[in-house]
Amino acid sequence: MYTFTNKLGLSSLILLHLISSLTSNAQLILPSPNGTYAVGHSVAKMVDESRVDPYDPKEGKRALMMSLFYPVERKACEETCQIDWMSPVTASYGGQLAVAYNISDAIFQNIKFPVCCKYSDEAAETVPSFPLVLFSPGLGGSRQMYNAMASSLASSGYAVATIDVPYDSFVVEFPDGSLIPGKNLSYWDGSFSVMKKLLDTRVDDGRFVLSQLGNTSVVQELVPGASCGFFTKRAGFFGHSYGGATALAALMKDRRFVGGIDMDGSLWGNITDIHQAGVIFNTPMHNFTQDPSLQEGWDHMKGWRRELTLNDTVHLTFSDIPLLVKSLGVPINDTVRGIIGGLDPDRSFSIITTFVRAVMDYALQGKDNAILDGNTAAYPEVEVNS
Repeated sequence: MYTFTNKLGLSSLILLHLISSLTSNAQLILPSPNGTYAVGHSVAKMVDESRVDPYDPKEGKRALMMSLFYPVERKACEETCQIDWMSPVTASYGGQLAVAYNISDAIFQNIKFPVCCKYSDEAAETVPSFPLVLFSPGLGGSRQMYNAMASSLASSGYAVATIDVPYDSFVVEFPDGSLIPGKNLSYWDGSFSVMKKLLDTRVDDGRFVLSQLGNTSVVQELVPGASCGFFTKRAGFFGHSYGGATALAALMKDRRFVGGIDMDGSLWGNITDIHQAGVIFNTPMHNFTQDPSLQEGWDHMKGWRRELTLNDTVHLTFSDIPLLVKSLGVPINDTVRGIIGGLDPDRSFSIITTFVRAVMDYALQGKDNAILDGNTAAYPEVEVNS
């Protein structure tokens, strides 16, 4: 039987200790994504008036924070700005976790990444024409821990909406300055009832965000000048860890999601048939033998399916963290490899984003890619099973 563990929390804290001595007041700017497009970025609070938040002691309506990354024609991008990889308050909360381990609370404070912050009216008008993909983070994590990954996918021609999970993410920060701190990680005890409730809540969050992004007025607030809402009858969903379970569970419940990727996450709840394109993308240590939930999920995939294994990786490889480690100049020793994996971070990031893009190309646009059929000479680190 698979035993629940929160893989994000402990590994992240060990890694913070390793890199804290290398951080300073100097600004780290992550590189621009190298896809066809420049990338625009906006954030929004969304309130689902139809749902009471099941974790809110005041029984308020379910309120979410999301980020939208979207393609902008490079020739239409008039100005590039450096924005926070993690917003200051969220970074501060992450720092508070670090303080308990005698780590500087400023660890995430000075990291920036580039976005196109000024572009032509014509570029804004066409943003909703790009296919839409949702992303869900790991348990206890923040959507902002995957900003570079989302930006990379947007650079290749997708609008990517990343969603925080109130009371699960270590903090959710709203535009008015209000905060929802996450529950203690011990609350998520691995029991069926606790984890299923969270899974159902996350899936409903994703379905709500998808519906909202089909609304013209909502999209025009995110992208002033947009001509309409996104086409939401064919969308993708991917996620990391518990977010990966969320993505596949969303496919089970909502046919608007035509493709989903579980990146190194166990499956939870009532596993039912998936008729859309489904992918399990794992580390070599997390497989069908070690985790029976994956075998059960695989058996329920009745449509196009792939199992991808990225060798020489670990759980946190499927996040921005390895990229930060390399950019910060952290010495790569055996301890660090045990937390971010043995592949060069640029290489692992490139492989992950390439395969995510290939899956979405197939699921949303019907584009075949030989790498998904096992022709991976350019990617010998990847094993493909269909």
